[in-house]
Formats: sequence, C-alpha cells, structure tokens
Amino acid sequence: MARRQIEEVADAVKDAAYVSVGLGVLALQRVQVRRSELTKALGGHSEDAKGAVEAISSVVSERVKLVEERLSAALDITRR
Repeated sequence: MARRQIEEVADAVKDAAYVSVGLGVLALQRVQVRRSELTKALGGHSEDAKGAVEAISSVVSERVKLVEERLSAALDITRR
C-alpha cells in the first residue's frame, strides 16, 4: 500500500515536471514570435533612423570644420 502511494506521488511529480517543461516551451515560442514581430515592426524605422543619423553626422562634421577654420583664423589674427 505504501509502495502504491509512493508511485502515485512519483507519477504526480513526473506529470508536473512534464507540464512545467511544456509551459516553458510554449513561453519560449511566444517570446520568439514577439521578438520576430518587433524586429519586423522596427525594421523600416531602423533604416530611417540610420539615414537620419548619417545626415546629422554630416551636418555636424561640416559645422565642426567651419568652427575649426574660424578659430584658426582668429588665432592667426591674435598672433600678429
């Protein structure tokens, strides 16, 4: 009789383990689907953002060159 109770408990634990693993697999699959959806949703925006960053970088670079030229000219005037 005690042996049968132990077997029932062992079976219940085994079933609980299988259910836990199954739920873990389902949760992982949902996370992968969400990640895929998010990647697709941000795909077009990331290219737009990359283009905007490159444009801003170009403008900033031009402005820095202009400031360097003006500072160089101002230093030349003060050295005379």
